[in-house]
Amino acid sequence: MKPPQVAKPSTSLFLSPTLRIRIRYAALMMLGIGMMLFAVAGSVSRDQAAAVGGWSVGFFVLSLVLLAVIGVAAVSEQLIGVPNELAVKNSKNTPNTPDDNDLSKAERGLITLLRSNDIPPDVFAESLRQVLERRMGR
Repeated sequence: MKPPQVAKPSTSLFLSPTLRIRIRYAALMMLGIGMMLFAVAGSVSRDQAAAVGGWSVGFFVLSLVLLAVIGVAAVSEQLIGVPNELAVKNSKNTPNTPDDNDLSKAERGLITLLRSNDIPPDVFAESLRQVLERRMGR
């Protein structure tokens, strides 16, 4: 007999943190392009100024719409209570072993860094060894 399936809330309306950052960068770039076109509109002929000004307003409006989408998604996630994926990933508790009690802050930091990144431990250890050798002058 199968256990009953719990319905997950639909996350299709929400943006992932990576997508949110990319949309924010795109919106800020469009805002910059709109500002540059607005500056150019003042130095061209009257016929061209209308076209350049129109493009400028278009980029302004599009960037504001993208920023509004990000804001609405963030507010709706907060109101509905969808957990932040990055916060959930970083807050995974691992059981403490007796050896954990005598670790220094640097060692705990290195362990946390290894657990939260996709870098293989052997690559990380080799690069750390090279840095330490350079600092020690060997």
